[in-house]
Amino acid sequence: MENYSFKSVAFGGFDKQDVVRYLEQSSEKAAAAQRELEAENEMLRKQAADQLEELDRLRIQVEELTEQRDRLRDKLETEAAVRADLEPLRALEQEAARLTAERDALKPDAEAYARFRERLGAIECEARKRADDLEEEAAAQTRRTVGEFQDRYQRLVSAFESTAGHVNSELRKIEVMLSQLPRALDQTGAELNELAARLEKKPEEKG
Repeated sequence: MENYSFKSVAFGGFDKQDVVRYLEQSSEKAAAAQRELEAENEMLRKQAADQLEELDRLRIQVEELTEQRDRLRDKLETEAAVRADLEPLRALEQEAARLTAERDALKPDAEAYARFRERLGAIECEARKRADDLEEEAAAQTRRTVGEFQDRYQRLVSAFESTAGHVNSELRKIEVMLSQLPRALDQTGAELNELAARLEKKPEEKG
């Protein structure tokens, strides 16, 4: 309590008016201090409620990101299985390439044989024509088959690489966000602990 000087009177001790004024001033100061404490406590309670709401939001975000990460991992595993199923197409493509190479290797002999048959006359000319037609048809069929396998393989590989790239990118983003959330949760928890300590300390100061 601050020092307060009371005037004395000749009879009866201190001046009653001074005493009354001192009591009124003390009461006003106490009321002002009470209001200030109540306002500060209300502000701290509001801050604590806001921090709790933020903590709940962060927890929900962690759960959502974890579910999204799991879904993306499942999708990546599915794409990997699809890619494994594409491996037989590689063998077919190699076989088609081998057949094309054999055809190209035999082509000079076929041409020489065709020239020989031309000298056999009109009868064998027709036979040569039919053989050429069959050879061209087989070559065209081989080219179509090889082209179809190549196109299908390239489409599947492109689709897989695009999907895998997107999934890996999303997983990296999620991992970064998940790595940052614990720090945010720790900071929020520390702030809540500090607010709780201040709320517990205020009643002691009031008392």
